[in-house]
Amino acid sequence: MAINSRIKGARSELEFATIIYQWSGIRLIRNLEQTRSGGHDLIVHTDEVGPVADSFRTLAIECKRYASVTPGKIKTWWQQARDQAALCHLHPVLAYRADRQDWQVIAPLYLINPDLSRNLGLESTAIITPSGLCGIVREWRT
Repeated sequence: MAINSRIKGARSELEFATIIYQWSGIRLIRNLEQTRSGGHDLIVHTDEVGPVADSFRTLAIECKRYASVTPGKIKTWWQQARDQAALCHLHPVLAYRADRQDWQVIAPLYLINPDLSRNLGLESTAIITPSGLCGIVREWRT
């Protein structure tokens, strides 16, 4: 069972990375050190350069793919994303998808508007689309 969940996790990470590439032109790759170091799921490919790539490098992207998504799961996943981001001094981002649903992204409100609170509680986040995330990253500067 563990092998199947790892395969499913890897596929979901690659699926989300492909969507990000389609919208931003930035290649994200799986963080192969994540199991050993407890890191986030996706990182920017080392060959990517420029301000958009640099903005993506400030994000700790956690991907989740499940048959169904509940508020309880989202709360748990967001806490995991926050914890992983804190370890790396990055901004947490959670991407998730339920079966037969589109990808959703949870991001802190301050990524959308830097004047908003830097609180990382779930109440201080927005649910956006992957294309919305790419739009924010294109405009956002650390």
